[in-house]
Amino acid sequence: MRIVKAFEHIPHLVLAPSGSIRFHENPEHNRTLRLVERLREDRFLRNPPIVATLRPGEYVLLDGANRVSAFRALGYSHVPVQVVDYGDPHVTLKGWHHLLQEGRSLDLRARYEAIPGVTLRRIDCEELTPQLELRRLYAVLVDETTTCWGLSSEHESGPADLIGWMRILEQVVAAYEGKTRLERIKLADYSNLPDVFKTMEHQLVLYPKLTKVELLQLVDAGVMIPTGISRHNIPGRALGLNIDLAFLTALDSDAAKEKHLRDYVDDLEVRGRIRFYEESAFIMNE
Repeated sequence: MRIVKAFEHIPHLVLAPSGSIRFHENPEHNRTLRLVERLREDRFLRNPPIVATLRPGEYVLLDGANRVSAFRALGYSHVPVQVVDYGDPHVTLKGWHHLLQEGRSLDLRARYEAIPGVTLRRIDCEELTPQLELRRLYAVLVDETTTCWGLSSEHESGPADLIGWMRILEQVVAAYEGKTRLERIKLADYSNLPDVFKTMEHQLVLYPKLTKVELLQLVDAGVMIPTGISRHNIPGRALGLNIDLAFLTALDSDAAKEKHLRDYVDDLEVRGRIRFYEESAFIMNE
């Protein structure tokens, strides 16, 4: 399997067997179905999924669960992917929090009190940062009155082990997933929560962050992270590849398919169609 890399700022692109890609979170079913229909119609891959090498011949998927799922659903044997070094300190694992719009209709307190092994207790909102950063809580619910409720272990030893923690989070997310409008958000300062949400009648669920080492441990154990609570910051993403996927079915051998991808990227480079932008940017009206 040959990596396409012409110079420093050309992304590493390979043709990975569909079955060699390990997921760390479940795809979103509805988004995957929409993507399947789009790929059936135009058969172009715009932005390749991003993976890191887990072990020889096997990859962990960092971004693009719905795209890889769509490829599998369509019967493609290979997926064009971008490979990054997961040991690179610039590749970071961050988290999402979930803003539940119109979430006041959900009695989440009752649902969370019913989770076995979990205690729901009111906490001072000013304690959010240390409680979450030190992972003394599974999660925090900020209800429509901006009251903060911590989900903690009923045992004095603290939250469960890593796999047990994920099992709890599955139940936390399942309490509202598909039942309300959900927006993934980032927060820089937990202490501002009361001011930010006092005019809204939404609810918010806050999650501690995982580390990259923990993510790999979960992947090796075959345990999925609940959808939508983790995100990777990956510098140098390959965007706008826009490769026609017909070659995946028209060509017989894996070697011919890999050569097609290599030639396609080489042609983009020769024609000056690959640009690297170092600065961050805001895209308006995206």
